Amino acid sequence: MSEKYVHPSGKGSLFINTYKKEGDKQPYLKGTGTTLDGKQMDIAGWKNQAPDGGTKISLEFSEPYVKDAEKSTSSDKSKNVVLDL
Repeated sequence: MSEKYVHPSGKGSLFINTYKKEGDKQPYLKGTGTTLDGKQMDIAGWKNQAPDGGTKISLEFSEPYVKDAEKSTSSDKSKNVVLDL
């Protein structure tokens, strides 16, 4: 499995969402970025009409998506911790 690219601090990339179908609510653009303090973020962008009639892109930043299999693997690891007191 290849490692995911990590952007430098304050940088990101957006790509056209090839899975979007006409009329659905999926974002027009999807990508990732890194905040100025180094936190990884997922970025989504929707193409909308601006009040002046032009085109605007509305952005949404969220925590990185984690697949269910990865969630259960990481939570399984925490269940196996043994503390000797």
